[in-house]
Amino acid sequence: MTSLGESTVIVRCETSEAGAEVGAQVVLAMATVAGIPPLAADRLRGDVRDAVHEAQGAVELGVTVGADGLILTISPPAHRLDAVLATLEGHGAELDGHVVRVRARRTPLQSV
Repeated sequence: MTSLGESTVIVRCETSEAGAEVGAQVVLAMATVAGIPPLAADRLRGDVRDAVHEAQGAVELGVTVGADGLILTISPPAHRLDAVLATLEGHGAELDGHVVRVRARRTPLQSV
């Protein structure tokens, strides 16, 4: 879905190794589009892969690129919300109802 400067990708990920890796690669691609620095984008990719495994069930992964960065949502089974939240804690993850939300801000460029 696309609307005025915003792009969203929604993927249903299984907890298998392949499902977790597909979700993680989608996050990496969208983080790159959002202007997230490469090392931060790769760290987020790896932590999302781990979060999908922690969900221990199918999840819906939503990634939105906007003007100031990226918003990631993961909808795990209700009994696994805390485990997924803890896995993404280093990214400032928050619980929003039955969804774990992470906001990654674009790093502003500075002149030297």
